[in-house]
Amino acid sequence: MDNYTEETKKWLDDRFKMYNKDGVYFAHQPIYGFGIGNHEPYIVTRYIRTYQIMKALSHLKFSSLLDVGGAEGYQAYLASQLFKVRVECCDLSEEACKRAKEIFNLKAIPADIHNLPFKNNEFDVVTCSETLEHVTDVKKAMNNLLKVAKKAVVITVPHESQEMIENNIKQGSPHAHIHKFEVNSFDYLKQENKYQILVKRMNIQKLALFSYLLEGGELTEELKNQVPNILFNFGKLSFVILRKFFVKPTAAFLIQLDHYLCNHFKTYYGGIVFIILKDVKSYSKKEVKKISAMEIQNITVPLYYLKNKD
Repeated sequence: MDNYTEETKKWLDDRFKMYNKDGVYFAHQPIYGFGIGNHEPYIVTRYIRTYQIMKALSHLKFSSLLDVGGAEGYQAYLASQLFKVRVECCDLSEEACKRAKEIFNLKAIPADIHNLPFKNNEFDVVTCSETLEHVTDVKKAMNNLLKVAKKAVVITVPHESQEMIENNIKQGSPHAHIHKFEVNSFDYLKQENKYQILVKRMNIQKLALFSYLLEGGELTEELKNQVPNILFNFGKLSFVILRKFFVKPTAAFLIQLDHYLCNHFKTYYGGIVFIILKDVKSYSKKEVKKISAMEIQNITVPLYYLKNKD
């Protein structure tokens, strides 16, 4: 394991031991549901990402899944509940794997994505969400994902400016975004391995303002400046009402709206989904199972108390 990966592992282990003043585990993903709190911000953005992963899986025929970089196990657990398949997860962080076992009762193994401890073709599908932007060697990591997947690999990555990536590299912080991705970033796999690759854009930046208003978080000046003050103030008041009485349906609407706009218009987007098919017969143009944004929001767990744990 190289020095950067070692530093990232330490950072992640500290992060996945975080809890609030009451001892409730501070989750990476919205495992407790909308409006409950005790999770990282940008919840609608996270739901959009999760929705797109589950939509991708809904087109695949599979009976086993491995989530690499699975954090506390939320997305692996969702897949097990929605598709009734065998799931496992792994993460660089040992603490993340402990949370996955404790909260979701998942089999979770600490592992470096550059050297995954699994057999060739051990899982039908491998997922890897918001992980490759952090790793030392993207091609080596990708080769490992493809090695253990029998049918397909589903990946999400952010779509960010080169300037942001260069600043992250200069700062040298662990677990930073140090790679830039475009919709053609994995096209080399078509030539080298003859894999079929499906690409989907997600997270339209203009919708981020509405998402943050719904969440009730602090807005950056950049987001505030996207609309005139009168519209911003009206929107802020409207979303206070929506947050109080219609939070989940409104979130579901924003998730579906992002999906629709990304399918029909060319606009600035904040993320990309890749489905890399090793077995093209495993993919169906029609959904094998219908997935709704509301259904994903409804799968939650009770507050998990971490305080006083070793």
